[in-house]
Amino acid sequence: MKLVHPDLQFQIEFTEKAIPVCSIESPARWRNLQKEFLAQHLGADGKWVLSDKNTEIKINKSVELILNPIQLEENQKRILNTFLQSFEKTAVNEKYWKKGQELNAHIQNFFTEIEMEYPFEYRINPEIEFSTIAKAMGIHIENEYESDLERLIQYCILTQDIMNTKLFVFFHLHTYFTENELELFYQEVMTRKWHILLMEPYIEKRILNEKYYIIDKDNCEIY
Repeated sequence: MKLVHPDLQFQIEFTEKAIPVCSIESPARWRNLQKEFLAQHLGADGKWVLSDKNTEIKINKSVELILNPIQLEENQKRILNTFLQSFEKTAVNEKYWKKGQELNAHIQNFFTEIEMEYPFEYRINPEIEFSTIAKAMGIHIENEYESDLERLIQYCILTQDIMNTKLFVFFHLHTYFTENELELFYQEVMTRKWHILLMEPYIEKRILNEKYYIIDKDNCEIY
């Protein structure tokens, strides 16, 4: 898989053995490239192209953009809705179908008994939607962890599984974690075979397993 831009000579390649870091030292260039990527992530047209084996991958569909790794929201609408859709499919699959039918029968009987308490009749759907029940019961994804790094890793696990994320893009990740924490994170990334990209305005510390793509202040590319 690779990420390219027509204004850049280099191509950012994603492998299981290296963590690509794109450093753009020119503030104007950093700002413009970042704005364009952010816009494409929201669905707008742009020049960034992500592809795998010459097949283009939609950035707004397959990229998880993390601007601040300590302000993650596991229960944001797009993730929770996708999770509920998955929950519904799981609840009616072959493994849980019988239990689901038994639960539906219990619910139907319960509402029938309650109806006797009223001087009028009412109707409910003969088949239940498990995602609706889960939502009514306040289902949510756990978001309490012992460390910010653990939460980041669990968030990546969540979005990769639920959203089928192909690429994680981080802005300023170096400023949030120590060298040791980043090394631990990279180990997790490579073990799980995730593809990630770090976007940094400058490189203050070089960390094991990072591969650098640099645009210096004079707009010279170093890679």
